[in-house]
Amino acid sequence: MMDDTGKLSLDALIGTCYDGVLDEARWDQALREFNRWAGGIGFHSVTWDRARHCATRDSNSLDASPDLIREFVEKLAPTDPRVALMLQQPVGRAMRCHHHLSDRYVSRSELYNDFLIPHGVRYTYGMHLDGADGTSELLAVFRAPDHAPFEDADDTPELEILTKHIARAARLRAGTRHLQAQAAIGMAVLDHLDMAIVITDETGHVHYLNVAAHQRLGATRNVCIRGGKFTAVLPNDEQAVRRLITHATAPMPVAGSHRLQGDNQQHWVVTVLPLRESHTCAAPWEKPMAMLTIGELDRRVTLGPYTLKVLFGLSPAEARLAQALAEGCELTQYAQNANVAINTARTQLRHIFDKTGCRRQTDLLRVLHAIPALRIHAPG
Repeated sequence: MMDDTGKLSLDALIGTCYDGVLDEARWDQALREFNRWAGGIGFHSVTWDRARHCATRDSNSLDASPDLIREFVEKLAPTDPRVALMLQQPVGRAMRCHHHLSDRYVSRSELYNDFLIPHGVRYTYGMHLDGADGTSELLAVFRAPDHAPFEDADDTPELEILTKHIARAARLRAGTRHLQAQAAIGMAVLDHLDMAIVITDETGHVHYLNVAAHQRLGATRNVCIRGGKFTAVLPNDEQAVRRLITHATAPMPVAGSHRLQGDNQQHWVVTVLPLRESHTCAAPWEKPMAMLTIGELDRRVTLGPYTLKVLFGLSPAEARLAQALAEGCELTQYAQNANVAINTARTQLRHIFDKTGCRRQTDLLRVLHAIPALRIHAPG
């Protein structure tokens, strides 16, 4: 909703800030409207690598040529005192340049007199925002030399209110980008596994299929994706799969498997594993999900701790323990072989139970042996 000046209303702009958490176009719109609310001539947003002390990306709404912006970002920004001042501020706190850089300093500054002022920039309202993976987001709104400094002309609280919401939305954006990056790595790993993997929510709605799953769904008539949901063709199979998904996404999740009916030539089995919110592959949805594996019991390959680590989100040590138990090793014997204390091994086993949705060691072994494509070298 616009006001009489053509600006978004305060509530609408706040909503646009949070819409921008997942939508780059809406975030750009929010920054443009924030600039208008602040009475600026334009904004410049920079992703700042704190370790290398340089900008890695930027966006702006300034009436300036790309070459001019690039000159500033690449050559001037690393020594710009405003950048240092913004980075010194607590995250979410605004910096008004005239509080730190006096008129006398500006009159003697080459940056101001040779670059900023000739291109219409005198006053800066700068913010240090959350970034992801060793970066900070620096947001600056500018006013021209013939304008008043930001503070002197601001007699309403809207700017401070919007600053707080911009900071909160930026924090959410940083966290979301980190989770998405983690999830992308996890999904890429799943694409390289030979076993068919499908990730669904609690309703069975499919959110991800790896390459093997696309191929497997084309090779079996027992299961399919219908209306966006993972579906078993026969009613008994459908009820069993739906029950397994419900159990895997429950507050106290339980893993399980079901052998599909209706094919006398091949023995298909679906295993449903819980994905806790902390699992890399559940990160984009920020809620418990279910990981389904589909395969033939009679066609298996040997897979080691690495695959168990990927499927269940286990640590390397937990994956090695799970593999050893599945191969028939007793917990005390594993502790001795791995040169770890028995209490350490018990703690690792508790973590495995928590991540796999199992309650007992027998449940864990049943789940591991039921996973399609996984052959365990058990004695005998």
